[in-house]
Formats: sequence, structure tokens, C-alpha cells
Amino acid sequence: MVYTICLRMLNNHEDAEDAAQDVFLKTFRSVQLFQGKSKFATWLYRITYNYCISVIRSRVKVIDLVEEVPEREIDEDAVNALFDLTASDRERYVRTALEALAETDAVLITLFYYEDLSLKEIAEITGLTNNHVRVKLHRARQKLYEVLTTQLKLEIKSL
Repeated sequence: MVYTICLRMLNNHEDAEDAAQDVFLKTFRSVQLFQGKSKFATWLYRITYNYCISVIRSRVKVIDLVEEVPEREIDEDAVNALFDLTASDRERYVRTALEALAETDAVLITLFYYEDLSLKEIAEITGLTNNHVRVKLHRARQKLYEVLTTQLKLEIKSL
């Protein structure tokens, strides 16, 4: 999971491998600081998240602002096309769409849906409030939907 968070945030396999290794070294060196107030995994995810944020900040001095995504009507053709796909094709489309999202959005989706973490656990990892996590997760889902519908529309047109 450490590698997955690093990959989602850094969008590069080599950088993710380096970051995961650095996180494990950092965790090993500071394991005595773990106070047991949360799950060990939550503590480890928090270290991972913070480390990746510091890597991103060192690269670019731009703050990722979450823009309000306007509500749109559901595109029934795109939704039906997604359900008509095989499981492996569906996974490929979702993975591609996740890679197109901002790093923070992809991490929230990954933690919530793939790691089955609660909003409270995600808040502990990211340092955000529960409500802020809920809002950002909602917006990330909207962005993911938009990316998926765009991909599927292009796929349908090419057929």
C-alpha cells in the first residue's frame, strides 16, 4: 500500500519505488515514536502521504486547488458502456482515469475504495478534517466520472 500511495501521488514508478524505500527507512528509524493512538497502518500511511507531499512540493511550487465541478446529468450511454466492459477492461479504464486525476484526488479514491479506509482514517492520514475529506472525495469522484465518461465516449466513437 505504501508503494501504491507513492505511485498515485508521484505518477512515476521509479519515483514511487524510491519514495516507498525512503518511507520504510524513515518509519524504521522512528518506530519508537509510534504512540499507538491509531492503527500502525494509519501511522504508516500518514508518513507516506507527508513524504510524498514534500516530494511534490520540492518539484513544483504550485498549490493544487480543488475546483468545484458543476453538476451534470448522467450520461447513460457512458455508464452502460462501462458496465458492458469485461472486468479487466473496466479495471484498465478506471486505472487510466485515476492516473489522469490530480495526485491528491487519486490518493483519496485509492484509500477510500481500494483500501477501504474510513473518512476518519483518511483524515488522520492526510491531516484534513472529516468534512474536508468528504468534500474532496465527492469532488474527486465527480472528476473521475468526467474522465471516465470522456474516455468511454471516445471509445464508443472509435468503434
